[in-house]
Amino acid sequence: MAEVKLAGMGEIVFARGAGVLGCIGLGSCVGTLLFNPRSHMAALAHVMLPEAHEHDAFTMPGKYATTAVPALLRTLDTPPASASHLKAILIGGGELFQNRSQALRIGERNVSTLRRLLSELRISIVFENTHGSTGRSFEFDLETGLVRVRAVGATPVEKDLSAALGILRKAA
Repeated sequence: MAEVKLAGMGEIVFARGAGVLGCIGLGSCVGTLLFNPRSHMAALAHVMLPEAHEHDAFTMPGKYATTAVPALLRTLDTPPASASHLKAILIGGGELFQNRSQALRIGERNVSTLRRLLSELRISIVFENTHGSTGRSFEFDLETGLVRVRAVGATPVEKDLSAALGILRKAA
């Protein structure tokens, strides 16, 4: 059984070769995973807010989209100039509380900020399960390239990302 590492709010977790990375209970937060097909490493941040305005941006860089992406690059030992070979997965960013002002649409702002940051680095998003009005949890298996998303009140989604991630599947 592969080791499972879950990123709590604002945390970053890392795995190399094998293992499962995931997040539980994503509402407006976005599980932001970067995968390096060359080194078979992945890093995952549980992003809570789009931009850092508080002192904990240095102690919890995974909390904010604008600090999480650079922290994920550092975790994967990848300079921004050569980040274009990385692959991204975004899950979450829902709006669980409807009829809020645009300023409070945290999930939507998290997703748009992350998309912009990844686009600037030329990192392609190979899987995205975002928006909506329900919470969700997910797990990503580094060895197989399978991502499993469970949303409240919905049938679980399982997607084989091995081809998109350049993972060679072992014959059963």
